[in-house]
Amino acid sequence: MMPILPFWWDALGLLLCLGGLALLALASEREGKVLLHRPATARERFVFRLSGWPLLVASLALAVQGWCGNFGPFLWFGWLTVAALAVAFSIAYWPWRSQRKPLGAGRAAPPVPAGPSTGTVGARHVVLVFGLIVLPAGFGWALWQAPVHPLLRADAVRGQVGPWSFTLVEEEQKAPETTPSGVPVKHLMLRFCDACDAEIRTAYLKLRPPRPPLALGTRLVGERWEREATLAIPPGLQPRDRLWLTVVGKDGQVNQTALDVARVSPAAARFIGEKTP
Repeated sequence: MMPILPFWWDALGLLLCLGGLALLALASEREGKVLLHRPATARERFVFRLSGWPLLVASLALAVQGWCGNFGPFLWFGWLTVAALAVAFSIAYWPWRSQRKPLGAGRAAPPVPAGPSTGTVGARHVVLVFGLIVLPAGFGWALWQAPVHPLLRADAVRGQVGPWSFTLVEEEQKAPETTPSGVPVKHLMLRFCDACDAEIRTAYLKLRPPRPPLALGTRLVGERWEREATLAIPPGLQPRDRLWLTVVGKDGQVNQTALDVARVSPAAARFIGEKTP
């Protein structure tokens, strides 16, 4: 599932892309002359390149760090696209861009500068082909390889609790994680049907039978549609113990159902069996 992070993560990533592309534009001979109102020296172009590329790498690292390898590169490509358009239009409509002066009546036309060499044109064509074919193909392949959302996997458990249908699944098909305090936990995700979700106030998950009204278990959090809970596995749990889902409707109605742990998470069931004396 794609992590939800504060807005400043996106703002920082976009600013890094803008800064990197702006510096690379300054390093370009034509765009640098427009922005600086003079040709940039070879040393200046080297410094601009040396500063611009690390900013782009930093923005990619930020995207991968915040949104992992599955979603980070796609988000970074979005930042890069927006930043590239912003830089391109800024250069095209640069407010201090020098305007061409009309030639005087008796003045001779200035000599026409020589065009780019054949090698330069060929290199630009290679870069253009790479950008138009290779990059989209690479992102398409990465999208094809992206994992299926946990709630859409084949191992997701579908059931009924009272009048409401639900889908329950473990986020990762792995053994429970152990927290720094030594407590094993399992992250679960739950989704109710679209029609019945609006009728539900809250839902709880608990290993071993719940004891209403206080010991209902771990509350599932989330704004409609998808709810999540990090469920602690208590000590002394037996393989015969079950996972209980308690749902409280907005009318106060309470419904419960019990599921085999092995059905929801085979890895957690094996973990519990190994811990049983």
